Amino acid sequence: MVADYKIEHWTSSCSAVGSTKDSAIPISVNNQAATRQAIIDALLRKGHKLIERSSWHAKPPRNMLTPTSWDYRDIVIHHAGHSYTCAVSERGAIEQIQKAQEYDMRKFYDIGYHYAVSCSGDLLEARDIRYTGSHVAGDNTGKVGIVLLENLAEAGEAWQQEYSRKSLWEKLSGSLDIARDATAFNQATPTREQIDALSALIAALLEYFNVTALGGHREYQLLAPGNEGRACPGRFGMQVVKEMRAKFGLGTPSK
Repeated sequence: MVADYKIEHWTSSCSAVGSTKDSAIPISVNNQAATRQAIIDALLRKGHKLIERSSWHAKPPRNMLTPTSWDYRDIVIHHAGHSYTCAVSERGAIEQIQKAQEYDMRKFYDIGYHYAVSCSGDLLEARDIRYTGSHVAGDNTGKVGIVLLENLAEAGEAWQQEYSRKSLWEKLSGSLDIARDATAFNQATPTREQIDALSALIAALLEYFNVTALGGHREYQLLAPGNEGRACPGRFGMQVVKEMRAKFGLGTPSK
């Protein structure tokens, strides 16, 4: 079922005696706000509390965000990267998403993803689902962004997927990042709690959006303008992507 509709009622209940539809007051329902809450409620029914932006003290966006077209068809899985390790508590997960927002707001108006999932299975609201994300360079329309808050890439993956394709100048200017990637051995495999929470989140999203495809950031970025390589979500993240595609019967990314 697609939640992209606007209900127009010519009356909210039974008309008074002697009244007509011409004297009734039109009522509009904001279904985007209702759907955001319905997703939160659906997660609760599945045994997962969503930590909302207000609860992790998210900073307000630096500027106006772009309202979404509300036609979400894709779910994009990311990982947080080399500077993240598993958080084992809700407090740790909150610190991580605050760190992610601070980093993203150097380039964007707000954190780029819509949801985050910690190693301990905490689910956090990132960017409000009512606004288009900033997580696939050049192509965010219709895409829900979910980030797994840990490093799921093996050392050297960024070189293989990204830097090896760049010009000599780009390689030289990115030499520090290349060196960090070569020595980044803090990768981990997703925990069962994290996979279960991600699965519950995907199931909730499928209740309200006509999602047809799910993929890793690296898959979507190759299809976006520029065809840039990305290591994200890493080798172990891509294993999760394939598991979720099979579980929910979703397709691979396509233009």
